[in-house]
Amino acid sequence: MRSFDRPLRIYLARHGQSQLNLQQRISGHADARLSAKGLEQAQALADVLKQETLSAIYCSSLTRAIQTASPAAAMHGLQIQTLDDLREIGLGILEGRHVDERDPEACRLWAARAHDKHGFMVPGAEAYSAFTNRVLGSLEQILTNSSGAILLVGHRNTNEVILTRLLANDFSVEAEINVKNKYLYAIDWLGKPQVMTIRLGGEYHGRHYPGLRT
Repeated sequence: MRSFDRPLRIYLARHGQSQLNLQQRISGHADARLSAKGLEQAQALADVLKQETLSAIYCSSLTRAIQTASPAAAMHGLQIQTLDDLREIGLGILEGRHVDERDPEACRLWAARAHDKHGFMVPGAEAYSAFTNRVLGSLEQILTNSSGAILLVGHRNTNEVILTRLLANDFSVEAEINVKNKYLYAIDWLGKPQVMTIRLGGEYHGRHYPGLRT
């Protein structure tokens, strides 16, 4: 990824809690709406960005991401630009299923994927290499056409790929990044990329922490 000669701040958020998250089911491409808690998290995201001047808002085309971005878009008078390539990784036959004693097959497949996320293929799932290529291609287009401050709303795996590339990490350390929806990440492109973590909701809502918290 090329470097930029103008200031750019990227706010990167994961969607709020979805109904499938609440039910402890696997999401992937399955399209679920936000839970009541997720809607509160979307409002918290808008609140911490209310003093910022955003030039654009991009998000995954899945409903849970659009709902998360909507309060911030309304506050800033911006249209959400939805992108299919920012969707979560497709997880094939695991989508919509529990990964505990209620579904032993799903539990076994999920454990195998966790052991080798880059190489293990769940039946019907999207190859990890294809997933990273589409996300990074979309990110490159966003950054090429952006200036000022922008908001990106994605998913756990999508945002892990984005953070890994933005912070110039090797993909071998990607497994150490665990993106939670209680955090918003602010990445500044001023020479060497710098990241700050912002708490969403709870007792420390709006608090800024230097560096990457996961």
